Amino acid sequence: MGRKASKATDNVYYISRIKAAQENDTYTSREKAAQKLGIERSRLARIELDQIDPYAEEVDIMATAYKAPHLCTDYCDNICPIGIHKLEEQAKHTEKDSIERLVLRFLSSSHYMDELSKILVNITQDGVIDKTEIHDLQDVFKAMDSVSANIEAIRFWVMNDPALKEFFDTSAE
Repeated sequence: MGRKASKATDNVYYISRIKAAQENDTYTSREKAAQKLGIERSRLARIELDQIDPYAEEVDIMATAYKAPHLCTDYCDNICPIGIHKLEEQAKHTEKDSIERLVLRFLSSSHYMDELSKILVNITQDGVIDKTEIHDLQDVFKAMDSVSANIEAIRFWVMNDPALKEFFDTSAE
């Protein structure tokens, strides 16, 4: 097994590679991992040492190879300008809401999920979505987007509550 990189011990990409090495010897060294991933060894080293940010494509490759999907979430939350902007926008709306209000909003948006599920089954049961079903499908998607947004608002609130954040930190996975 390769030596432990003391300067990279808290880097999410390094941690994920070392964890993957427990199941696949290819990832025990940076050199072998870089060759397998198709990322230059020195670039992988600089990523793992927090000297540079990886490209989205590199994160996707590492997440897949290391079986560590949280790398994508971490990238989107901390590096990607679009993801950071979305989180900032979400924070503006979520900060003023209590967890109780967020849960009520979620329950309200998910109240009709059984009905929406039936509509979705009816639309898709024949394997063809025709023009007469498009409007209903659009309505189902809008409802699902609302539920998803409310779930993310609750997740954001919990992940940013100082008393709870440490229990839900996914960067160490």
